[in-house]
Amino acid sequence: MKNRSLVLCAALFASIIPLRMTSQNVKTPHSQSLQFCLEGFVECNLLNLSPQEVQAVKQAADDRNFAACVTASPTCNKTKLSAQQQLETSRARRDLNLQNCLDGYDNCNQKLLTDTERAAVTQALHLHNWQTCLDGLGDCDKTQLTPQEKQEVTDAEYDRNLQSCLDGIGECDQQKLSKEDQVQVAHAAQDRQLQECLNGSGSCDTVRSAIEGTSSSAKAGSAPGRVR
Repeated sequence: MKNRSLVLCAALFASIIPLRMTSQNVKTPHSQSLQFCLEGFVECNLLNLSPQEVQAVKQAADDRNFAACVTASPTCNKTKLSAQQQLETSRARRDLNLQNCLDGYDNCNQKLLTDTERAAVTQALHLHNWQTCLDGLGDCDKTQLTPQEKQEVTDAEYDRNLQSCLDGIGECDQQKLSKEDQVQVAHAAQDRQLQECLNGSGSCDTVRSAIEGTSSSAKAGSAPGRVR
């Protein structure tokens, strides 16, 4: 029995070895190897490709490099560009720089702009600053605004403050409101307190005090005067 067990183990071991050797010798399919080369992966092995496939891989690499140059990627190699590609790359970079200037980005090179483009950029930056002032978001330079624009910004700031006071949310400075708007804000606060009292989300003490105060005032107003 002991010898039979040894024979079975030896047979099993011998059957495993070819499987392991076969799995280690599996080669990458040709189509996958070609795809690696076309996409520029390090697993690419040009020795496994035909001359036509090698040419296709070279063209794919040139296309990637051209795209990198157009987008100003650091992987761009200008020495591999054709004369036409260099011209198109230069035009694309000028367009990209112009758009960066129009959007107010830091990577804007004003020296690359024409006089007409500089005028357009100046106007765009002015409008951008004005919109920022109107929205109350970001850095606003009021010194760059015209008198009319400054007034519109002041009106927008007043409206935002009034809305914050009416909603009871955010920063509210009632001192900056007119008397009429202060009355509206007080009524809005009472309405919110009443609603909170009714739905159980807030205290009813303030509402009760207001009702009692109103009733007392009504009684005092309707009481007959004394006869002297």
